[in-house]
Amino acid sequence: MLEQAATHTWIGRPVEELPTPIAVVDLDRLEANIARLAGYAREHGIALWPHAKTHKMPPVARMQLAAGAAGLTVAKVGEAEVFASHELGPLLLHYPVYGPEAWRRLADVASTTGLTVAVDSYEAAEPMAAALGAAGASAEVLVEIDVGLHRTGVAGAAAARDLAQRLDGLAGLDVAGVSCFPGHVRGPAADIERKLADVEAVLAEAVSLFTEAELRCDRVSGGCTPAMRMTHLTPSVNELRAGTYVFLDRTEVAFDAPLTLADCALRVHATVVSTAVPGRAVVDAGSKALSDAPFGGPGGEGRGAVAGHPDVTIPFTNEEHGVCDVSASEATWHVGDRVEIVPNHVCTCVNLQDVICAARAGVVEHVWTVEARGKVR
Repeated sequence: MLEQAATHTWIGRPVEELPTPIAVVDLDRLEANIARLAGYAREHGIALWPHAKTHKMPPVARMQLAAGAAGLTVAKVGEAEVFASHELGPLLLHYPVYGPEAWRRLADVASTTGLTVAVDSYEAAEPMAAALGAAGASAEVLVEIDVGLHRTGVAGAAAARDLAQRLDGLAGLDVAGVSCFPGHVRGPAADIERKLADVEAVLAEAVSLFTEAELRCDRVSGGCTPAMRMTHLTPSVNELRAGTYVFLDRTEVAFDAPLTLADCALRVHATVVSTAVPGRAVVDAGSKALSDAPFGGPGGEGRGAVAGHPDVTIPFTNEEHGVCDVSASEATWHVGDRVEIVPNHVCTCVNLQDVICAARAGVVEHVWTVEARGKVR
């Protein structure tokens, strides 16, 4: 409590004076990332619904909406409650919601903000509709289709139409179209194009079947950060739900040339606390600060990238220790040296932070509370 109360004193201080480990967002990079995708979406006539599970913070959501986002995507009811409490929306909850308490809370959200839900089963949708109807609320519904990730979504366009027909007319839910998550679409550009062609075939068939069945299908929600600026290759998609793009991370920029680590807006600042073991510099940011997410890109391993030191790796972390291999480094490492670490996966890293500092030109301008941290229900 004492530490949290003292965070307001960080505003106006140079970043290098902050206690470590601490997550810091560079505002210039953040604004550039937001503007880049917002411009792409406008150019191609695609509505941007950024996934707020990445940043979990109302101030960042406001920046996305101010840049032209049509709404926000959330993963769990708890996230929806946080953003609705700040009058930020409309909201798209793209996750299978199940359970009486979750449906009741979701109905409360729908009573205060525009809400869309994605479903892939009647078993979850029917009681959700009943809870919404009982509260005098309603939500638009998208039928999720599995387009290759094999995680959630009905199997194919015909199954989506069939489920939509069962949902059509349920009080509390209004069928609006289909959705998908092409999370398997990453890699070289040629691979992305080939995989997106397969995604488009499924979605185009779904739109056709919905139209033949006289079902509304004016919303086709899809997209992901790895293929975000190739979404136009799936012309059926008119809503893009990228999330990681707002900060970027080591895994995403490994695939998305010309983006590099220099475009990653969030870094965990850490201090070298030990050089006792030859060839190693141990920092105070371990798995509890960086997360333990593996690197998902090509040609590398480790638990993060040390900015400005490509010859340094982080072969492993413990809870409070980040073990850096500096045996190939041209620098000489000392206790007290500070580093900036780009996490492998920024979403899980953010979820470990109570607060995040936002800085410009190396000076802290804001200290943001991660309000949706831990909202897993």
